[in-house]
Amino acid sequence: MPRPANQNLTAAQQRVARTLADFERAERPGFIADLLKALRLAAESSLTPTLQKMARNGFVEILCGGVRGRSRVVRLTAKGRHTLGIGGLPLLGSIPAGPVSEAIAQAAEIIEPGALLPHKPGDFLLRVRGDSMIGDGILDGDLVLLRPGARVAHGTIAAVCVGDDREGTLKRVLFENGGARVRLRASNPIFKDVTVPAERVHFAGLLKGVMRHVGSRK
Repeated sequence: MPRPANQNLTAAQQRVARTLADFERAERPGFIADLLKALRLAAESSLTPTLQKMARNGFVEILCGGVRGRSRVVRLTAKGRHTLGIGGLPLLGSIPAGPVSEAIAQAAEIIEPGALLPHKPGDFLLRVRGDSMIGDGILDGDLVLLRPGARVAHGTIAAVCVGDDREGTLKRVLFENGGARVRLRASNPIFKDVTVPAERVHFAGLLKGVMRHVGSRK
């Protein structure tokens, strides 16, 4: 099961990112000249190395108009906003909605869910593979929003890792024998329940939402 990457910003980068976020909230473009003023920096040369490193790491975009100062604009990327906890969700890979099998990691990207899918810092997305959860309206190719660390109660749906933490599946979780065993249940009747000892189970995240892009399936 893929895990969130460490995307920490340095103190200087955080100042820049938070200032750009303030500009966005005020619907102001991030002109270099205004950024220097807000950060109380006298020269662009003192800011350039920080911006260049942030751009290389995918946290900001620098839009060059060919003229120094006012014509150059810096803006946060989806990755930058996600790092500040103000938007965007990391798509970490895919998870089977079928038999318990290894989750295959894909190239990470950041997806903007918009206001229709409320989320918190730390949440992440996985793409569903398979049709074992169609009874709950979760289809092959859907993106599921998962919240790591949230309590997984009896009867809820979660991303479950079994054994060595590399085997993952999306299933409804049922606790048995006083919590000593965990039954993983599909919502498609062609899939049988899987029961495993509780000590072999790790919950990667509690299901909090589903995203579907009509016409985007392959």
